Amino acid sequence: MGYLIIIIFSLLMSFFFSGTETAFVSLNKVRVELWRRQNERIAAIILPFLEKPEKFLYSTLIGNNIFNVAFATLATIYFNKFIDPEWTWLSIVFLTLIIGEILPKTIFRSLADWVIKYVSYPLHFFYYLFLPMIAVISKISESLMFFAGFRNHEVQRFFSDQDIEILLHESESIAEYVTPRGAEYLRRALGFRNLRVREAIIPRAEMIAVEDTISLDELYRHFTKSGHTKLPVYHDNLDQIVGVVFLKDLFQNPPDLQSIIREVMFVPDTKRCSQLLTIFKQNNISIAIVFDEYGGTAGMVTTTNLVSELFGDIDVEFSPKELMIRKLSHNAWMINARIEIDDLNESLNTKIPDGDYETLAGYLLVKIGHIPKINEQIEIDDYRFIVISA
Repeated sequence: MGYLIIIIFSLLMSFFFSGTETAFVSLNKVRVELWRRQNERIAAIILPFLEKPEKFLYSTLIGNNIFNVAFATLATIYFNKFIDPEWTWLSIVFLTLIIGEILPKTIFRSLADWVIKYVSYPLHFFYYLFLPMIAVISKISESLMFFAGFRNHEVQRFFSDQDIEILLHESESIAEYVTPRGAEYLRRALGFRNLRVREAIIPRAEMIAVEDTISLDELYRHFTKSGHTKLPVYHDNLDQIVGVVFLKDLFQNPPDLQSIIREVMFVPDTKRCSQLLTIFKQNNISIAIVFDEYGGTAGMVTTTNLVSELFGDIDVEFSPKELMIRKLSHNAWMINARIEIDDLNESLNTKIPDGDYETLAGYLLVKIGHIPKINEQIEIDDYRFIVISA
């Protein structure tokens, strides 16, 4: 009877080690981090295993093999007394596969976040029990990897994308640490890593560009009407982009358009947005022309487009109305000249008429015929404008 108890115990221990290995592999690591922040004791047991996976791998593999060998040996001796050796062998294989491998891995994988709290303490004990064996096996493993050429071990991330995605879908688990908006930003950031430029561009049909024969006066009007701070320049058609012009360069009183055309970056529409954003940042670039597989212009992409994919729709060309107007006194306001005339009239009940302009900057340019200087005072109808920045 005692012999049979030892056999059953060995099989159950094989069940434990197989399942525990699967539980650690399947565990949501972000949840463990939340446990740590909540000062749950179990986190102090689990985290060392997750930070160095070889700890639980060696522990579970050694334990599993010890008890599998013990079960097979003892079961063979015991059952050979009652049944043919062939049936004994088949029974041992069947029980080892079902109870020692398939069943525990299936159960522990589906219940990993729950069962890990109960198996971590025993595994912690067995880790220190097997520590001498683990040390020897670890040295042998490292030596074999060294001679095989695996000398640089890549540091793996503690959290995988899947870990974070799973937790983000469980809002109640992260509500204490991440706001709904923060969770949305995390989701966007995860998707951003695989997003292609073609999914974030301003399409060719919606591009606002100017021809290289345009006059500076016409260029002024394009800027003031569109509200953009940079425009691509083309020769004959959009498939022949020759560069880009910036609104700020017009303030230097250039002699002609050619003198302020800057080189523009060209990128394929298959490039990852994350890579392009890094290039933009490293090279202080804010715009690129996107070409398709045939070499034609597919559209354009700016820093604003890329950042919008991360944080949602934003507009740095024209800020929201509440950020464009600041009241200084009962009859004085500080106004961003890029505000649209309709928004200005609506906010301050002004009566600026419609015309060949859309913004306050365009209105002033049309009225005075030149780019105003700092501290210049402009009186139009019943309004006085003082330029404080240009």
